[in-house]
Amino acid sequence: MPMEIVFETHSWSEDNDRGIATGWLPGRLSERGRHLAGELGGRRRGDGLAAVFTSDLARAVETALPGVRRHRHPDPA
Repeated sequence: MPMEIVFETHSWSEDNDRGIATGWLPGRLSERGRHLAGELGGRRRGDGLAAVFTSDLARAVETALPGVRRHRHPDPA
């Protein structure tokens, strides 16, 4: 059975707004980033994703949450 793997990057962070490379620091999404993350969730709504994996960095989790919520999965613990 074929499997499709989809990669997305984390959305725009507050550090991106300031021209700072966040690296391994958690960072937070900016207002723009939260809007873009919502658009990502909308784009992926009909994809039939079986699972969503992110790094443990806050900005990565924050990017994934709108799409995960649209698929009615619980927030990560």
